[in-house]
Amino acid sequence: MSVTVLTGGPGAPGITTTALGLTLCWPGDVMLSDCDRDPAQAIPAGYLRGLDLGGRGLAALACLHRETRDIGPELSRQTIALTEGDTTSRRFLPGFAQPGAVRLFDHIWPELAEAFVGLGSQGIDVIVDAGRLGRDGLPVALLEIADAIGFVLQSSLKSLAASRLYLPLLAEQVSTLPADRPLGLMLVGPDRPYSVREITAQFGIGCWARIPWDPKPAGVLSHGLTPPRRFNNSPLLGSYRVAALHLTQRLERARALRRELLQGGAP
Repeated sequence: MSVTVLTGGPGAPGITTTALGLTLCWPGDVMLSDCDRDPAQAIPAGYLRGLDLGGRGLAALACLHRETRDIGPELSRQTIALTEGDTTSRRFLPGFAQPGAVRLFDHIWPELAEAFVGLGSQGIDVIVDAGRLGRDGLPVALLEIADAIGFVLQSSLKSLAASRLYLPLLAEQVSTLPADRPLGLMLVGPDRPYSVREITAQFGIGCWARIPWDPKPAGVLSHGLTPPRRFNNSPLLGSYRVAALHLTQRLERARALRRELLQGGAP
């Protein structure tokens, strides 16, 4: 199965909303993990409307680690369901509850990454909301297990200016990994005012998703607003379905290519 990491530059480009939208429209069992190192509790306070998490999340996994317990078998117990009555499992691993807890997690990222990979044996894909890039980039352990890395941005000059500062940092991190990791753009609000063609030409990176500027349906995901009429048929949800399908197809092609290369190199 696969691990997809989403990140972006500063200025609230829509990373969490995009990650949540993809998760809700993913064609198979999936877990969304909040790994933002600038914690905001955006999904519990927004989409989940203040749901009591019962102490579940990364902080609980850190406690297990301090007790020298393997966090892999406990991972599913720290998640909550994002949907009800859905034949597909869509679960959420809450992030940090306190800003000070982030630095305590520095040496736990590799173990968490290993646990994410372990979910593949259960047929579960993972989408990681890695939050905004800092000056030190992202935890290397998350990038090392990523099958795809998406950079979320908007088409405004402000967002593009921030992306110009941080995309090279991410690209440099990716270039130092032991194996190639595909990197693509997830564009929120194309043509406001710059087009996909202009933006991909500027950065030299392909666009994997074109998410329309659709504030009312987006408010359901970001702020837990009451879904408007025809929410499930909105252009926003449609774009997430298309993006999720295209991304899973891309990931499957990459896995097939890796299998061919391994078989070709076998004695």
